[in-house]
Amino acid sequence: MTGRQRHARRVEVARVVPVEASVAYAWVADLRTHPRWILATRLQGPAGGGPEVGDRYAMASGPGVGRDPGTALGRLVLLDRMVVEQLERPSTSAARVGRTRLRKLGPVLLGEAGFDVVPMDERRCRVVWWEEAYLAGPLPRAVTDPLAALALRGFMQVSLARLARLLSRHA
Repeated sequence: MTGRQRHARRVEVARVVPVEASVAYAWVADLRTHPRWILATRLQGPAGGGPEVGDRYAMASGPGVGRDPGTALGRLVLLDRMVVEQLERPSTSAARVGRTRLRKLGPVLLGEAGFDVVPMDERRCRVVWWEEAYLAGPLPRAVTDPLAALALRGFMQVSLARLARLLSRHA
């Protein structure tokens, strides 16, 4: 091996939500809201006043998480540690896209993920959730990348649809 790391396959899911971009951005940038709309997820991280670059979080996702983590199904958990690397607020008036970027630290997933919030008008925006993540091992990425991308896409589609429904109630 030459020491060069192969880039992870990008998985991207987008959804138009019926709220102004700053509202959607507040929901996707603040990881403390994620358990409310990301399927079967629990969060550990700073409890302060909002996300800041450098904050570290751990998300536990899997069957039974969020309900009863002590059940047998609750033990089948994907632990996703991450650090916030970028936070840029959107602006509808300036047509500026809001961006959040996280670096995945393992132990299961490595790579990057984020959200782009694209203002459309005063009442709608497009939320783009992207992941450039890959399994840390032990199987070769040539085997795991296609399967991981498929699983991520489904997980992201369901979760982003949940966010859109939740935000439509607040519109």
